[in-house]
Amino acid sequence: MKDEYKTKKEMTKELRELRQRIIELETAKVHNGQAEQALRESEEKFRTLTDNINAGVYRNTAGSKGKFLEANPAIIKMFGYENKEEFLALRVADLYQDPEDRKKFNQKMLKDGFVKNEELHLKKKDGTPFIGSVSTVAVKNELGKIEHYDGIIDDITERKKAEAALRESEERYKTLFECSLDCVYIHDFEGNFVDANGAALTLLGYEREEIRSLNFTSLLSADQISLAFQRIQELKRTGLQGVPTEYRVRRKDGEYVDIETQASIIYRTGKPYAVEGIARDITGRKRSEKLRNAIYKISEAASSAINLNELFHFIHGIVTELIPTKNFYIALYDSENGILSFPYFRDEFDQPPAPKKLGKGLTEYVLRQGEPLLSSPEKFEELKTRGDVELIGTPAVDWLGVPLKTEDKTIGIMVVQNYRESTRFGEDHKNILMFVSSQVAMAIERKRAEDRLKASLGEKEVLLREVHHRVKNNMQIMSSLLNLQTIDIKDPTAVHLLKECQRRIRAMALVHEKLYLSKDLANIDFSQYIQSLTLHLFQSYQIHPHSIKLNMNMERIFLNINTAIPCGLIVNELVSNALKHGFPDGRTGEVRIELFRAEGDKNCLVVSDNGVGFPEGLDFRNAETLGMQIISMLVDQLDGHIELGRQEGTSFKIVFEELRNKPRISGI
Repeated sequence: MKDEYKTKKEMTKELRELRQRIIELETAKVHNGQAEQALRESEEKFRTLTDNINAGVYRNTAGSKGKFLEANPAIIKMFGYENKEEFLALRVADLYQDPEDRKKFNQKMLKDGFVKNEELHLKKKDGTPFIGSVSTVAVKNELGKIEHYDGIIDDITERKKAEAALRESEERYKTLFECSLDCVYIHDFEGNFVDANGAALTLLGYEREEIRSLNFTSLLSADQISLAFQRIQELKRTGLQGVPTEYRVRRKDGEYVDIETQASIIYRTGKPYAVEGIARDITGRKRSEKLRNAIYKISEAASSAINLNELFHFIHGIVTELIPTKNFYIALYDSENGILSFPYFRDEFDQPPAPKKLGKGLTEYVLRQGEPLLSSPEKFEELKTRGDVELIGTPAVDWLGVPLKTEDKTIGIMVVQNYRESTRFGEDHKNILMFVSSQVAMAIERKRAEDRLKASLGEKEVLLREVHHRVKNNMQIMSSLLNLQTIDIKDPTAVHLLKECQRRIRAMALVHEKLYLSKDLANIDFSQYIQSLTLHLFQSYQIHPHSIKLNMNMERIFLNINTAIPCGLIVNELVSNALKHGFPDGRTGEVRIELFRAEGDKNCLVVSDNGVGFPEGLDFRNAETLGMQIISMLVDQLDGHIELGRQEGTSFKIVFEELRNKPRISGI
């Protein structure tokens, strides 16, 4: 059965050789037994070969009425007949879909004596059409007359369908390739372009033959070339690129475009053949991202910049990321005085101009027109000829200026310049600068407003500090007047009352003194204030530290002036009461002051002593003494709560919140 696996070409060759051998033997009319045996063996070999071959083998007579003389099992099965006898009873023309094709076939055989791989439209017994590939040779006798045809036929219907499907697929691919709005390209593993569709050619600015002579390395920067070959190695390993890759490629005209690519491997005969990629132009998207980022950075710079000069420096850096240039300046216009100044000016050739009245420079032209201007040498000459502008400074190849507007008011001009022919500005650059100009204008106005506010706050801080200083001085004058008054008064009770007033005035004056000396004019460190106040009281009452000790345990709490003054007066009254009444007849002891945070954003003040204690049966809220009345009134003013403790002496606990924008009780 080894012959069963021979190729069609080999089988055809053997058939020809065997047939030729049979003809030679017949022609020689070999009658001896050896020749007859050889003939029988040859015919037997021929019969074995034809019976076991998969291809259809046949012999038929010539002409339009030709009939089959021999047929192997394969051809009988191919045409769907039951047996050899049924098949041999057919006319050859019966197997053609169109009998006219049989005539054409005969004409070719008569002319050439053979056909090779001729495709014929045939039909099976049940009428099913199929396509056969036929190779036939005309067998002639010694007189040159055709005796019959010997041939081989294969059913190539499925192959033809596959070829048609392949052609259709190729046509569809070609249509998609050319009509795709995305850029499609093919290159080998060394980066040499094989083909590119119309969209890719338009994007890069090349013709198809030009692109086929290029390597993609000529379109990329050095750092991107290594990335591209890394992606190729990844493709060889996996067959598909994992994530899209972004490149910045150079067009034929020198301009750059941003693309995003996704590639895969093309296989031929099961082996990697080339790289096919799809690229999308993302220049617009990248530009939008840069512009959004620039807007964010400008806004951030307006908040973080220490001053206007630092803001201008930030803006210069941001603009340079969008429009690469060394030459950048911002001019601001003072409309009240008609002065144009140049607070930020960076240029390769010119020095910053001094503030000046409006002239006829390009900066003033944009200021007057209120519209952006991209001035090339030709445009400048046109404006100069009309008398609109005059040359100021070094002539630029391109000068691009945009107005800085806020609420339809032009506050200045932002300008970039270029002195080299190799780098030119275009409409895109003008649009970019216009896009960020409004944000720049707002940032400048915001920073200028902050500077004005800081200056105003500085003036108000000086004024407020002076107010605290004068209030403190006035209270000291009042205290001094009371002190002078006591000299002429002989009544001890009156002198005592005046001294009490002095201490209360001192308690309020001390608040203003602390605020005057503090960096924070809105809040006072109340723990430090209590220390200063109680030490003053101990000195005022001439308390020796060995007789009555002062023990303080306080958190650092800041209070505004509305809260600090009533709290200070409360401490003044409670400590004074303890020193006057808690330790009679030279008794020793201790005064304790505690200050800490309580729950619910409240503060807790505790003034206690271990003296003789508060008199039993006396309601401090209804006491007739001025000091206790003041304490109750001040606690109410603070919306606070006071508790009296009588264990081991006397303890007053006041819980209060900080007063915020609440009016103070008149008279306190």
